[in-house]
Amino acid sequence: MESAESPSQPEVSMNSGNAEEAVRPELTSEEKEAKENEWREELIKTEEEVNTLKQVLASKQKRVTDLRRLLGIGIVSKISKDVNQGISRLSESEVVMKANTALKTAGEKTSAAFSTVGKKLEDVKNSEFVKSFEEKVGHAYDSVKQEWSKQKSKSLFAISNGPVSVAVVISHLS
Repeated sequence: MESAESPSQPEVSMNSGNAEEAVRPELTSEEKEAKENEWREELIKTEEEVNTLKQVLASKQKRVTDLRRLLGIGIVSKISKDVNQGISRLSESEVVMKANTALKTAGEKTSAAFSTVGKKLEDVKNSEFVKSFEEKVGHAYDSVKQEWSKQKSKSLFAISNGPVSVAVVISHLS
C-alpha cells in the first residue's frame, strides 16, 4: 500500500477545486512550479497511455468482430439462435401442449361432423323425393329446349321470307 507522502501522488484537498491549493502550502514557489511541471509531464504520459490503450482496445474489438464473422457468429446468427431457443421453449411449454391437444380434438370433432353431414347429404340425394324432383326438372328442361328449338327454326324460316316476317318473329319472342 502506498503512503500518503508518495511523491507521484499530490495531496489534494477534498473541499477545494482549486489546483493552487492542491500543492503543499509549505513548498516554495519554485518547488510548487517544479511539482506542477512534474504533474503536467505525468498527465501527458497518462493521456498517451490512455490513447494507446484505446487503440489496443479498438484493435482487439475489431479482431473479435473478425473472428466472430469467420466463425459465423454474427448479430443475425445470435438473434436467430435466440429466437430458435425461444420457439423451442415455447413449443415445449405446457400451455402450447394443451392448446395443441385442444386443437387436435376440435379437428377430429369437426371432421366427424363433416363426415356425418356428407352421409346425410348422400342419403338425401338418394331419396325418392330428390330422384322424382330431378326427373321432373329434367323433363321440364327438355320441354323448354324442344320448344326453343321449334321457335328458333320458325324464326329462321320467317327471316328467309323477308323483312315483314322478321318483325312478326321479334314480336312473337317478346
